[in-house]
Amino acid sequence: MSVYSQVNSSSRLFLLSVSSLLFSFLHSIADLSSHNASSFFASSLFLSSFCRVALLFATRYFSVNFLSPLHNSSPQPPASRTSRFIMSDTSIRETIEYDDSTPSLTDHVEDATDHTPSPGNDDDDSFGEDFDHADSTSPSVSEDEDNESLPAESNSRTLAGDNLGSPPPKTSRLSQLFTNFADEFLDIIEEDAQEAVIEAAKAQNIDMGKMVKRHDHEIGNLMDEFYDHVSSHEKRAKAESDKVRGEMKSLKRSIDNRDARNSAFQKEVSDRLASLEKRSVDRFLLLEKITSSRMTRLEKDIDARFASLEMSMNDRFAEFEERID
Repeated sequence: MSVYSQVNSSSRLFLLSVSSLLFSFLHSIADLSSHNASSFFASSLFLSSFCRVALLFATRYFSVNFLSPLHNSSPQPPASRTSRFIMSDTSIRETIEYDDSTPSLTDHVEDATDHTPSPGNDDDDSFGEDFDHADSTSPSVSEDEDNESLPAESNSRTLAGDNLGSPPPKTSRLSQLFTNFADEFLDIIEEDAQEAVIEAAKAQNIDMGKMVKRHDHEIGNLMDEFYDHVSSHEKRAKAESDKVRGEMKSLKRSIDNRDARNSAFQKEVSDRLASLEKRSVDRFLLLEKITSSRMTRLEKDIDARFASLEMSMNDRFAEFEERID
């Protein structure tokens, strides 16, 4: 196995380990998302962006430090790391066609057991197919325009490689493939995270709906109990008020009856007093009349007796005088 295939295998193992780590971490976060969907959405977006930056940095570091020394035996002037990884679709296709300039890398690739495509055989290139599908959203270029722009772009690429010390086309293409793989992988992770967020939000909405229904049912039961309690209290209060009202009416009737009896008694007493007074006056008048008549008759009797006594006394005195004489 060549050095290039060993490095490629180590890079795949590195990417697979990073992928498994990210999937396990996102799965653990998705399990906790049912409790707080909003925090999970914010943390998942932050995590996806952080993983994208970290994986791009790891890919660039791997490409610069491990792949570039395999093909750059002579020292080259330092170049910008950004310029090594910025390649258009046309330049990548040119790299596939104009691969004869790197025979040493071709030998390594032909001897290796990885899936790096061989020059001139783009039909069996699985990475090329994935890359073409991944770049389907970029602006399309026709075959005629590609054929016309091939010499100019190849010359400009050759000049740029000579001036800036860019890595060989295979290395740039492999780095670009790693970058696209990382982008697609992170897009898949982000889509899975968004789906997990949506599912968690739906589950939370369902739970909230059930909780709201349960709370509405409990509130309805409490309101029914409250209305029943109020209605029973109103019934008891109405019954008590009716009872008190009946007692007040009966008491008022008894008071009226007593007042009527008292007034009748007072009237009877006054009538009796009036009749007694009248009878007393009549009796006093009658007694006075009887007394006056009896006194008059007694006075006449006394006068008559005194007159008869005086006459008898006078007669006796006369007789006695006669005797004396």
